[in-house]
Amino acid sequence: MISHETNAFVNRPVERVFAYTVDEKNLHSWQAGFVAGEQLTEDPLRVGTRFREVRRTGPRESEIQAEVTDFEPNKRFATKTLTKPHVTVSYVFDSENGGTRITYKFTMFTSGLMRLLEPFIAGLLKKETESDFVKLKHILES
Repeated sequence: MISHETNAFVNRPVERVFAYTVDEKNLHSWQAGFVAGEQLTEDPLRVGTRFREVRRTGPRESEIQAEVTDFEPNKRFATKTLTKPHVTVSYVFDSENGGTRITYKFTMFTSGLMRLLEPFIAGLLKKETESDFVKLKHILES
């Protein structure tokens, strides 16, 4: 299992940070591994919404299907993959000193060859996630 947590402070109100972060149209602007995506169920975004994404990890692209498992506007957003590898991702948005503290948690359940490569994959994902949040902060604060 690969698991890590990252948090970032963005000097913008929770409503703005939440709206930008969960909008799939914005993912390509701040997530380096995001290639393409589409919502598979009807709007609005809510618990049970399903989506498809193509992501790049290193030189390889992979497609996932996932579902929103927690959605409380301006508070929480979480997803889980419906395809392998099984991944859960959660974001918590807290108001702090006029800005927003985002806490991000990532867990990937591996098997087979991926299990042997866990330390390498974990390092890549953690580094990419930290870079993504620096970029998100820069975009929202400029």
